[in-house]
Amino acid sequence: MNELDAFRSEVNVNLAYGALADYDLPVTADDGGFPVVVALEHERLSTLLGRLRAVGGNANLFVRGEASGRVRVRLVSVVSTSCAIGDPDDVMVGPDAPGPDATVGMFVDYLELRPNGVAISAVVGHWSYARDPQTVEFAGAM
Repeated sequence: MNELDAFRSEVNVNLAYGALADYDLPVTADDGGFPVVVALEHERLSTLLGRLRAVGGNANLFVRGEASGRVRVRLVSVVSTSCAIGDPDDVMVGPDAPGPDATVGMFVDYLELRPNGVAISAVVGHWSYARDPQTVEFAGAM
């Protein structure tokens, strides 16, 4: 099992009956479901945007990385602009879009500095806002 698949399994276990079993996920899809997307900090942001497109641009995004030699999992809300409250602190589209080497970790680090979120072009035809990054604790984080 590769690193991303292992993390996906870890997220599923924690949501089903682990540390997040009673946690209310912040993002709800139009159909009432709670879309979950996972990513690793070292992955390219463009790869993550493809995953967000696949779920329609709204997602509970879990990102795994390391900080100070310890595993860190952050949860980010990604919602369409029609669902977002307030204007974002930054619009990362067109000439202001991240470069091709931008990583997911760099993006979430930047997002932590923007309390009102960041508009990203996650879905063709409309923007999504990424906002409210928070660290979450997993049972048995690897």
